[in-house]
Amino acid sequence: MLKYVSAALLLALSAAGCSKKPADAADTSTLAATSFENLDGWLADSPALATLTRDKAHTGRYSTMVGPSHEFSLGYSNALSRLAPEWPARLTVGAWVLLPPEHGAAKLVTQIKGATPGTPDLLWEGLDLTQAVKIAGKWQYVEQTITMPEAAKPTSKILVYLWRADSKQPVYLDDLSISLTKDQ
Repeated sequence: MLKYVSAALLLALSAAGCSKKPADAADTSTLAATSFENLDGWLADSPALATLTRDKAHTGRYSTMVGPSHEFSLGYSNALSRLAPEWPARLTVGAWVLLPPEHGAAKLVTQIKGATPGTPDLLWEGLDLTQAVKIAGKWQYVEQTITMPEAAKPTSKILVYLWRADSKQPVYLDDLSISLTKDQ
């Protein structure tokens, strides 16, 4: 079984991932994106790897999910200085999500951690998918724009992931992107 999981992971890591947002989405410049076909640079520790699934996908064959046995999905984790060459004033995090008809209380989380381990979070924004998604059981694009905290430094860490938040059914996430928001 481990041999098959390793082969599937190797296949996922070797495939290229890309995604497109709806045409009416805000004008942004993509800094990081994945359709979970390629996990290079994405948070993929051992427990989170179990959330990579072929059960449902918006693009390609893979997505990530949360549910009763998986609290957090695969996600993005990096120093802010590695995410953007110029200091981002605002970031837009967007993704395609599939919520079950009942009990799908997950949140798309954007978190900025202080530069020193153990310091309080500088930002924690959780987009409530039960509020953002209009039709359950159908893939829908959601996004949230965050303003960079003044206390953030280039060494501060950004994390983006799906959190179960007591969801009783699986919630799927695909085509995740982090973009620089251009002010109008």
